[in-house]
Amino acid sequence: MANILIVDDEKSITYLLSEVLQKDGHDVRTLSDGKMVKDDLRKHHYDLVVSDLHMRQVGGIEVLKTVKNKDENTEVLILTGHGTISTAVEAMKLSAFEFLTKPIDMEEFRLKVQKALERRSFKIKIERQQKEIREQQEMIRRDLQLAEHVQKSLVPKPLHLPNLEVSVKHLPMIGVGGDFADIYYDGIENVYLTLVDVTGHGITAALLVNRICSEIRNLVRDKRQPSSILYTLNDFIFEAFEGMATFLTMFCGILNLRKKSFTYAGSAHPAVILWRSRENKFLKLESQNIIIGYEKRDENRFLQDTVMLGAEDKLLMYTDGIIETEDADGKQLGINGFINFLKSSIYLPGDEIMDTILNGINEFSPQPIKDDVFLILAGLK
Repeated sequence: MANILIVDDEKSITYLLSEVLQKDGHDVRTLSDGKMVKDDLRKHHYDLVVSDLHMRQVGGIEVLKTVKNKDENTEVLILTGHGTISTAVEAMKLSAFEFLTKPIDMEEFRLKVQKALERRSFKIKIERQQKEIREQQEMIRRDLQLAEHVQKSLVPKPLHLPNLEVSVKHLPMIGVGGDFADIYYDGIENVYLTLVDVTGHGITAALLVNRICSEIRNLVRDKRQPSSILYTLNDFIFEAFEGMATFLTMFCGILNLRKKSFTYAGSAHPAVILWRSRENKFLKLESQNIIIGYEKRDENRFLQDTVMLGAEDKLLMYTDGIIETEDADGKQLGINGFINFLKSSIYLPGDEIMDTILNGINEFSPQPIKDDVFLILAGLK
């Protein structure tokens, strides 16, 4: 059952203990002094060492230290006379399992041997599990790091045109998240702006984003109308994730640079904020459709609208991580609080507006963000 070493300079003790342990099925070796232990450990491995505390040359304390230096998991049982219990207690402070006083009660001895071996087995099991946990955590850490790099690659680049500037800011809650955006210029006169927020956070939401991003990009590059994009993506969600209760909010629009128009459709997504430069007025372009993935609908039930834009007007698309930010009292910022952030910075360049928004959120909320944040700011020139 176990490999056990007995170290005692009394031959009668080593013989008696050896007989008892061998009858219990253990493999037993004996040594007559602690000085022999170090060399013996080079050749043999033990689950348990039973050592007398006082021997002629090297005593039990040194045996204990030698054994533990070789293998911390090898248990040590100390034998001592009645007058040296305080020294035996000191040995336990040095990681001895237990001590027994002489004369030895054999039933107590067998019980303590059993308990020592059980503890050794338990410690090894815990160490193995901890090692597996560390390996799994390291694997997860590497996977998350890779996932973060993959998701960063999906974040669109800012767009710089003679008559349009589009700025982008993405802050995932844990490095990966459920927000996705696409900015596409057809090279002629149309800029397609799309923003998606998958329900949930973290890895699951990020996996869904990576699954649907190619679908959205294909629809946009086919130059579909916003309402058609929502309809087709809704059908795709039902086909690809049937029975999985997968939902996402979405806002997509086409900014026509020649006509200076913005045709848009939203599905339960926070309203796009339109700032009219000439009037210094903020308008809300509300979503017209239900959340994607809730129910299948005919294409004609997906609605879209068009607004005309003027020089210097700005469009701000965002995910709800912004407006759901809470202050110290748990009160949400809300869209009106968000607009207040914009009032003081709307005349600044796009990147500076983004920074002002994020600084304002950090001042508003004492806690780290609880949701992913995505911002797209399109400013006409």
